[in-house]
Amino acid sequence: MILKEKEGPSGQDERSKAGHQQEQDVAFYLRREFGDDETVRIINDLRIEHNGERAQIDHLVIHPYGLVVIESKSIYGEVKVNGHGEWSRSYRGDWYGMPSPVRQAELQEALVKDLLRANVEKFLGRLLGLQTQIGGRDWRTLCAVSSSAILHRDDMPRPIANQVVKSEFVAEKVRELVGSRAKGLVTVKPRFSQKEIEGIGDFLLQSHLGQGAKASAVAESDPQVQEPSASAAPEPAPKAQRPRMPEPQPAQAAPTPVTKPSQASTLACKNCGEQNKLTGMYGKYGYYAHCDSCGTNTSMKVPCPACQSRKVRVTKSGPTYTSACQDCPHEWVVFEQLASPGQG
Repeated sequence: MILKEKEGPSGQDERSKAGHQQEQDVAFYLRREFGDDETVRIINDLRIEHNGERAQIDHLVIHPYGLVVIESKSIYGEVKVNGHGEWSRSYRGDWYGMPSPVRQAELQEALVKDLLRANVEKFLGRLLGLQTQIGGRDWRTLCAVSSSAILHRDDMPRPIANQVVKSEFVAEKVRELVGSRAKGLVTVKPRFSQKEIEGIGDFLLQSHLGQGAKASAVAESDPQVQEPSASAAPEPAPKAQRPRMPEPQPAQAAPTPVTKPSQASTLACKNCGEQNKLTGMYGKYGYYAHCDSCGTNTSMKVPCPACQSRKVRVTKSGPTYTSACQDCPHEWVVFEQLASPGQG
């Protein structure tokens, strides 16, 4: 189940757009695999703060046996990792060092773990009068890189090679880490109850800082949250005067970008056509809009404007209702709740 979708890009430069698209791709594959799985909770683009440190986590998976932190990286060249865990990437025939996204994910994991430990009583119950803890669960980190990247996987240290996966295989890798319920019972692994999974998800959503808060401090010591473009990497001294061009995006089959049309262009009362006097609500069959003019209810599950598929999933974040297609990567704002008189 998806608790939170990816928010819009934080900037309009090529680097921000490429990083945003990569995160959208990974979110799409996770949604296809776990969108209907009640035992799994997925939060995309989570920003948290604890003890003065902040982190942006691209994708967080909460499952019965633990949590998985996924860092998305938009990389279109070749990638190498040496025996010391140091990363480098190619760009137009030259090689540049880059911060380790695996290390970045590990720092993010540590901050999430500390935040949960400090607030464990809010989502875990007591056993024989004693507060249960999150210890003993399975914590994993992954780095999902662009499908077009060339990975020198055979030369990577084995632990890092096992943590790096291309976008189209990320859901399969997460499913492997989550495992099956039957396997968990056989191995007697500590597990979260369904209520505890829901509690952890709700707590982290309440802890989300929103897009206005910029990530900083140790968990985001990387000078940027999205993938640093090769053009931003320091070049060797002899080539310092080379013009720095934004890294080109691959021309092939880019997924449909997220759009945010106005309320009037996406949802209207099916009976009277009213577009402004609508109230977003939730019922047995999902989200719908109640018309304050004629009293008719209109489902928010409208066909995907990109591929016309009727397999869509609607999620809510504040006053915004976002629809995500299950057959293509397209997402769009299907309804924006207008403030009623007296509200801000």
